[in-house]
Amino acid sequence: MALTETHRYDDIIDLPHHVSRRHPRMSRHNRAAQFMPFAALTGYEQVIEQTAKNAETAIARAEAQGDDDFGA
Repeated sequence: MALTETHRYDDIIDLPHHVSRRHPRMSRHNRAAQFMPFAALTGYEQVIEQTAKNAETAIARAEAQGDDDFGA
């Protein structure tokens, strides 16, 4: 693909940036927040960690009682 010079935007390239009279400018903090990742499953990690701890506790309890089956 060859680069060719175009003049499609020559009529607007030097115009000043538009500033809305109706909508105030958004702060950098609020603008950045729009693009930050979010936790769609809030609390999911805590549930997984608690489930793992419960399983470890159950395994340790079964081992202490001499049960080799572990409930399976």
